[in-house]
Amino acid sequence: EIAQCLVGSEMCIRDRQGAACAVDYLIRCGHRNIAVLGGDRLLSDTSAQRYEGCVEAFGKNGMQFDEQTYYHTGRYSYEDGYSGMQAVLRDTPQVTAVFAMADVIAIGAIRALVDAGKRVPDDISIIGYDGLRIGSFYTPKLSTVSQSVELLARRSFSVLMDCTERGGQARHMTVPFTLSNRESVRKLENS
Repeated sequence: EIAQCLVGSEMCIRDRQGAACAVDYLIRCGHRNIAVLGGDRLLSDTSAQRYEGCVEAFGKNGMQFDEQTYYHTGRYSYEDGYSGMQAVLRDTPQVTAVFAMADVIAIGAIRALVDAGKRVPDDISIIGYDGLRIGSFYTPKLSTVSQSVELLARRSFSVLMDCTERGGQARHMTVPFTLSNRESVRKLENS
């Protein structure tokens, strides 16, 4: 009975809307050549939702996202952020900004940029997703889509307790996000 309640309850972070917000912000800052470092959309619903948000933001701004050129698939890890950013530098040197679908990817990407002699955000802007605390201590401080992990945990616990103690029904809940603009994104001069 408990397992059914947990499976039926859906805690949802607005992945699509958060990703659209991040990419839209990069576009409003004048970036047009934006690479996306993300996960395998066939294996990860989170990656699929965040990808759809990217495409939505491009469309909203009268642009089309060129997946073949600008989308790099990897795991949500520092290492894949690093190797993905190396591929971006090698294959698409015209990139001025990167949306990383996770802060760990963004941090790996920043390390790759620094190792390649690039400066963030002077040469390439980066925005992540998750709002990990380490991002506010990183240099530069990581701009990110922040989600309230504490709120997600509290709401999940509340649903679990309602199901176990009172026989409550499964329900769908969303957790809000915010765009935390810190230091890793710059506005282009000509925008």
